[in-house]
Amino acid sequence: MKSQTRLKVGIIGLGAIGGHVASCIEKGEAGNAELVALVCRDKEKYLAINKDQSSHFKSLITDDIETLFAAQPDIVIEAAGQESLSQYGVAILEKGIDLLVSSIGLFTNDDILETFTQAAEQSGAQILLSAGALPALDWMSASSLSEVTNAAITQEKPVISWKGTHAEKLIDLDAITEPTCFFEGTAREAASFFPKSSNISAMLALATIGLDNTRVRLVADPISYVMNTYIEFDSAVGHLQLNCQGIPSPSNPSTSTGVPLSIVKSIRNLSSPIHYGI
Repeated sequence: MKSQTRLKVGIIGLGAIGGHVASCIEKGEAGNAELVALVCRDKEKYLAINKDQSSHFKSLITDDIETLFAAQPDIVIEAAGQESLSQYGVAILEKGIDLLVSSIGLFTNDDILETFTQAAEQSGAQILLSAGALPALDWMSASSLSEVTNAAITQEKPVISWKGTHAEKLIDLDAITEPTCFFEGTAREAASFFPKSSNISAMLALATIGLDNTRVRLVADPISYVMNTYIEFDSAVGHLQLNCQGIPSPSNPSTSTGVPLSIVKSIRNLSSPIHYGI
């Protein structure tokens, strides 16, 4: 984006991720950006949640996607889950609006990814995939331009983070007394079965060696209250072993507190004269 005019931002989803991002933009913490529309499924609910926000902020809250389009945003942030991304994503791109995606797991379906890509190509819009809680993505993505022999990720989360997910069909979460692996498979499988919990496995795969070649382990921990992410990555230009301890979001324990800040950093990059990491 060549102009240094203010970046007009729309957001779909006002939960743990979208709400935090919206507040940061409203407070001027996301670079030279301004909010123009905040789309949610239950307008009255989110007006009540945001009762202490400014009157301007509350005036942007809507349950009508056409209101967002009428506001003519430069970019829309999807922070509402795969269903909303599937429902609105292509229409956003077809209007030439850039789309920043947090629900990366939707793109485990190759046909859906191709449809989104074609819409972006035809309109000139861009699809921006958020790194979210995935550390070291820049280095691994660059290293994937060389030969990669291994990309593996283990997501070890507190039991509460797996409540209400497919994990409950695979393991008795209330019965375990030590960290227990309940899933091993590909990134495509992990992000498909756990759409709200394993977006980072899809992001790692899409940015490196692919959904069917990236190995994933999912672990429930009844003792710890942090999210441990272990990554092993081996390429011709270097090797990486990493352990990142993330803090679960208080309002949505399936996601990390770092996810909205990753999006805020992206908005700062897009709206500033200097980019840190691109």
